[in-house]
Amino acid sequence: MGDIVVTGARIHNLRDVSARIPKNQIVAVTGVSGSGKSSFAFDTLAEEGRKRYLQALGFPDHSEQERHFDQITGLSPAVAVEQRTALYSNPRSTVGTRTGLYSLLRQLFILEGDSGQGLETGNLSFNEPAGWCPHCKGMGYVREFHERKIVPDPSRNLFQICEDGAFGGIKNLMPALAEAYGFDINTQYRDLPPEIRHVFLHGCDKKFQIQWNSERFSGVIESGFEGIIPHLHKTLAKTSSAYRISKIEREFMTRITCPACEGHRIGKKARSIMVNGKHIGELAAQPMGVLLDFLNRLDRDRFRTSEGLALRATLARRLEQSRLAGIAYLSLNRSMTTLSGGEVQRLNLMTHLSADLDSLLLVLDEPSQGLHELEKASLLTLLNELKARGNTVLVVDHDRKLIEHSDYIIDFGPGAGRLGGQVVYQGPVDSIADAAESVTGKYLAGELQVPGKAPGERRRLGTGTRYLSLRGASTNNLKNVEISIPLGMLVGIAGVSGCGKSSLISDTLVPLVREKMSKPEVVEGEEEVAVSEVSGRVDGSEGLSGCVVITQSPIGRMKTSNPASYIGIWDPIRRMFAEQGLAVERGYDAGHFSYNSDKGSCPRCGGTGTVEIELSFFDRAEVRCADCSGTGYRQEILEIKYRERNIREVLDLTVSEALQVFDGEPRLRRFLEILEELGMGYITLGQPATTLSGGEAQRIKLAKELGKSRKGHTLYVMDEPTAGLHDHDVSRLLAIMDRLADRGNSVIVIEHNLDVLSYMDYLIELGPGGGPDGGRIIATGTPEDLAASPGSVLGPFLKSRRLQPARNPK
Repeated sequence: MGDIVVTGARIHNLRDVSARIPKNQIVAVTGVSGSGKSSFAFDTLAEEGRKRYLQALGFPDHSEQERHFDQITGLSPAVAVEQRTALYSNPRSTVGTRTGLYSLLRQLFILEGDSGQGLETGNLSFNEPAGWCPHCKGMGYVREFHERKIVPDPSRNLFQICEDGAFGGIKNLMPALAEAYGFDINTQYRDLPPEIRHVFLHGCDKKFQIQWNSERFSGVIESGFEGIIPHLHKTLAKTSSAYRISKIEREFMTRITCPACEGHRIGKKARSIMVNGKHIGELAAQPMGVLLDFLNRLDRDRFRTSEGLALRATLARRLEQSRLAGIAYLSLNRSMTTLSGGEVQRLNLMTHLSADLDSLLLVLDEPSQGLHELEKASLLTLLNELKARGNTVLVVDHDRKLIEHSDYIIDFGPGAGRLGGQVVYQGPVDSIADAAESVTGKYLAGELQVPGKAPGERRRLGTGTRYLSLRGASTNNLKNVEISIPLGMLVGIAGVSGCGKSSLISDTLVPLVREKMSKPEVVEGEEEVAVSEVSGRVDGSEGLSGCVVITQSPIGRMKTSNPASYIGIWDPIRRMFAEQGLAVERGYDAGHFSYNSDKGSCPRCGGTGTVEIELSFFDRAEVRCADCSGTGYRQEILEIKYRERNIREVLDLTVSEALQVFDGEPRLRRFLEILEELGMGYITLGQPATTLSGGEAQRIKLAKELGKSRKGHTLYVMDEPTAGLHDHDVSRLLAIMDRLADRGNSVIVIEHNLDVLSYMDYLIELGPGGGPDGGRIIATGTPEDLAASPGSVLGPFLKSRRLQPARNPK
């Protein structure tokens, strides 16, 4: 069996890279963030392997584009197992539908369910009218208008609230409403009687006289008042605009569990069919590990058919693989849109393991992301299993344990972006320390280390320490948790996967804190949890000026969304182009430089730079648009230059390059400098949002929030911010966290990374296990306290790591 040999790869920042990949091995592809790892592994090897496989099946190559390499020999059919969450935008897509496990479970219920009625699998599907709950149409939740979202600032009066919410027509009725009910129109909402608030929101039957003046009519009319919420309901019923519907749902509504099906998604008929006292919705809501235990406990004698018994065995075998993949805490009903990049990655790994194929090239994107140290052994077992089946496993990852477990390593660098794109070492892992240019080798050898903190350097609890005190938290798997979280410091939330970390912070603490704020903030793209869905209460939030949650959800799910538009520098850049002499002469405005506008976008591809071709009735591919050569713009727009670059060339700048081009533009540089500091200097301003990993999307959100002017006393919540970061870049992230705390802010970090957890001032550990075995606080204190705690699962791993400062890499 020969090796895979790549010669002269030169896509993106790769500089004529040549490398050898031994087959039937676990090969780690490493390097600092932006060094060219993904360009080599995914854009070169995985893409070419996929294309050649399709050609072998008889599908011609329609791309007609220059190859980005000289030669690749020995290439196997390739499967890219990525973690891009933006690929999953349909809330009806769940863990169960993605893996096919829900379909198997439906078949089991058809064969073995306690029902005297004839059934088809559609009767048990939440994606079909025959099986879904008619109230929520299979979503498991409904949206309802919420007073706090309609009135985000109760210090405003009714007239101002109507202006803020763009309720123009209703605004004109406020003086008459005030006169009819005898209250001052200038009264703040919070000071109005409950009866008036109810009328404002829900309307009334009372008729009153209104002085009406318009172009068509002036005079007195008699009218009732329909109320804000009925008005919004009517608007939703009338409009066909997806944008307007989305805007109303986002700005004025919250999601609540469907009261009809209690979140199970299925209708009454489906809920009446039982297997051992459980309907399919109940089983699909349980963690896969719990579902596996349920199936294993079923007595063989209760099965009526041999087919049902075989289905039970198939389901059990597939569910067992979820434990190997470290995602047994996920339920089949969990929406794919809510998964982190690491969870998507391991779910896809589990699916490929179930396919039982061999002789493939499997290219994995950070499979260790989101795994506790205790769980990494299962991942290594899974990778060994894939290798044992005759596959070549190419792993792009930063995790030291995974790298050291690999048979071979290809390290990129020496830096990021234009400073990377070279192989600085390839060969056995134990020899990388001898490679002078390898930053990875220096970290693996201990020559460089992520900075630590000595006990005396940590922010300490004292008499002046303020706390967020959470009581009675029982959201999801939390077991009546009570905890005091210190403010003004770095607090790490630790525990095995599924133990309740996100349930405690994102699903309980955050909505309760935001409920008490007059102007709660929601980061663009984040889904707000309704307080009615939360169990618990919080005290101590009075001194907080804001609450910012930064997760790994996409910054956009369209190809035309990009980092420049998200962080807010795209509009100023387009205005700068519109101010150039030739643009003024031609009468161009900023809209001409948007590829989302008909003024400037290529008519053929609509600004995407690509067109879709049909390879067959089931396969399509995107190729570069021939009319605009992939730029997305009309040719005449590209004739306008800013500092000798057209708008497409500016979009293709990396953050590091843009800092040089926009020297002297502080409104742009503020955000760009933060991205550079976060180790994101390698991404381009116009990189499609759909190509960003969850970790990259999170750091772009963080840059946007850090670029805003804030007074301090803000609560920042970060969910696995080290995702996709090399040790070299983790050091930068820790420095930014420290700076936030030094300015009087509070930082809560949900993490597994040992370097980050050992750097925290205070730790809260949940567990001891995941799912029903978690949901309890098992240890609190400094990293030193947890290292000495016999009840801590994390403690032994902290103890094995040096808990004192290490040299900060230059």
